[in-house]
Amino acid sequence: MSLPKANCSFAIPSIHDDLELDCRLYYPRITEQTIQLFGKSFAIVAHPYAPLGGSYDDPVVRLAGSALLQCGCILATFNFRGASGSAGRTSWTGKAELGDYVSVYGFILCYIDALYRSMVEGGSGWTSVPPVLILGGYSYGSIIASHLPPTDIIAALWESPLPGTAESEIRLRAVDLSRDTKAYLDSHMFPITPSSPQNRGGYGEDAKRPNRGAIVGGYESDAASRRVGRESSGRSIDGDRVRQSIDRVRRKISPRVGPSPGSDRKGQTAVPALLLPSVAYVLISPLLPPVAGFTTMFSKLKFTRKGRDTGPQREEYHELAVHPCCCLFGSRDVFTSDRKLQRWTADLASRPGSRFTAIRVNAAGHFWHEDEDSVRLRRGLAEWLRTLTPSEEDAKETDIVPQSARHADGSNEQHKLEGTTVRTG
Repeated sequence: MSLPKANCSFAIPSIHDDLELDCRLYYPRITEQTIQLFGKSFAIVAHPYAPLGGSYDDPVVRLAGSALLQCGCILATFNFRGASGSAGRTSWTGKAELGDYVSVYGFILCYIDALYRSMVEGGSGWTSVPPVLILGGYSYGSIIASHLPPTDIIAALWESPLPGTAESEIRLRAVDLSRDTKAYLDSHMFPITPSSPQNRGGYGEDAKRPNRGAIVGGYESDAASRRVGRESSGRSIDGDRVRQSIDRVRRKISPRVGPSPGSDRKGQTAVPALLLPSVAYVLISPLLPPVAGFTTMFSKLKFTRKGRDTGPQREEYHELAVHPCCCLFGSRDVFTSDRKLQRWTADLASRPGSRFTAIRVNAAGHFWHEDEDSVRLRRGLAEWLRTLTPSEEDAKETDIVPQSARHADGSNEQHKLEGTTVRTG
């Protein structure tokens, strides 16, 4: 099963160089299967290498995205620069793409923050449990996802953005789109029963149908519009539609779009600290050296931002061990040998306090072409997602994501189920 039509297509500037990035948002339907994560979980999935045809329309991205969506996640996908006709060109080092992912990461943090603050103000019953954000990537996308900086470093970029900057425009776009999402969530908040219309995949009588395929464009400041337009060297189909619809869309949303309360448009935008979600990772068919090196010219991937502290130098893949991480790969991956993938995942799972889970699918390849392989990928991802399901006890804690299952003696657990091997930290 693939993804439905996106609920919203939009563009944001990359904080790397203001290049415009094409993005999509998908809302889950509420059912008995999605109720635990509905409105409480969010996910980003990054695509394979653009010069080889990778984009947010990649079949495996859509496969993984549909699995996340069916588990109740609000899903975001995006095109790296130069993908499928999007603006710009693929970089040699991957550092620009890392900046692209950080931009979408920051958008989602601002989006979650605005959504949850509006829930508190509206008295919604959705805020007893902190949200979960899943940072995902397939193939080349997994390289970029696995080198993202810690959440607090990302959040700091959006604490007090200067008006007209990429960070400011991203936050304003996130606030605006969060209003539409809140309306969607509010319309689906009534109880679910086995015979209710939602459980059959429909909508309640009083619920509004989502505006499928909405296109949002334009930037809050004229300076940002001129800057992004001038520095974007290419255009995508979605991007063209966005700009063609700017006047129509901005007339509709102009009463709702504006600076955050307490902001000063003459100086820095004074905004409260972001409400941060718990973070987890999903890596599908990750690329490892030496193949990974050819996509980055063997340069070290580390996010940097002029005038910003990006934190101390940490061990590579540190974030994958300290946060819940699910790595899914096939034993017949043509780009990275089975032995190398098993060694790499075993190393991450063995690190002190690791929350790393490896799911190895026997006889599956890098592209997950076979129907049986696709089913195993979806099943493995869905089973891992259940470990992220919030509970009443978790609601009292800051971190709602439980650690991976572990033997009493702390050793790793490995078992096989229908051609699938699961290893947990």
